[in-house]
Amino acid sequence: MTTVSLPTDAAAAAAIAEDAVAADAALIPYVTPAEAQQLAQEELRRLLALLKTLDDTDWHKPTACTAWNVRDMVAHQAGAYASGTGYRELLYQYSAMLSLRGLPEDAINRRQLADRAMRSPAELIDEIRRTGDRAVANWAHGFRLLKPFGMPHPTGGWLTLRHLMLAIHSRDTWIHRLDICRATSRPFERTQAHDGRINALVVQDLARPLSRKLGARAIVLDLTGIGGGRWKIGTGDAEATIRMDVLDFNIYASGRFSYEEALQRAELTGNISLADRAFRHIAVLY
Repeated sequence: MTTVSLPTDAAAAAAIAEDAVAADAALIPYVTPAEAQQLAQEELRRLLALLKTLDDTDWHKPTACTAWNVRDMVAHQAGAYASGTGYRELLYQYSAMLSLRGLPEDAINRRQLADRAMRSPAELIDEIRRTGDRAVANWAHGFRLLKPFGMPHPTGGWLTLRHLMLAIHSRDTWIHRLDICRATSRPFERTQAHDGRINALVVQDLARPLSRKLGARAIVLDLTGIGGGRWKIGTGDAEATIRMDVLDFNIYASGRFSYEEALQRAELTGNISLADRAFRHIAVLY
């Protein structure tokens, strides 16, 4: 898409119109434990349904996470669900962070893949099937001793284990399911109710740091397609709009698209300078 700059009067009129129909991202309700369990359970179901369709050649295909092929991605998911089975496995995986090499999640991911290096695709699927329900329930209602603890994160700011378990685990499966679908040319199952809520929670996490970057100004984020929505981010009247396909937005927000790649898939209108400033700061932890 091309970036279009509107004349001053037209930009102001468009901003007012956009602002009038966009929900305030600051008012997006936080996920409850019961809802978190429901979202994660549905993502688990969709992931297992997708994995059943893969053939032998699909497991070796590269993904948007350039260091991983499809098998690696599924091994990571198997490890993630295993981490939710109890304190012992969770602490074992999290102890990998003591290596201090890169981001905390990178160290955990390396351990997950190393522990599953010799497992077949069928064994990885079986592990997810065996551990998934227990992990989903524990993330929602268990680990009460650890959930208050947090750590600084360059993308997520101050990240608590509660937020990781209630909001991020379901979107992690969601984005990796999208990765696998795109790598293997499979359809991506989605509905407005489920995917819309997943994406609203992504916007909620984006809105907090982005509002600070915008100061006393605001933009409208217009995400199109199934699971999308329209939100105002910032304070005051919106001066600009960023319009983007909801799947492309998540690919960009997760770091899978560069700024240049994402800009080709976005439409910025109104105050282009403000929209571009906001666009450059779109980053969310998955």
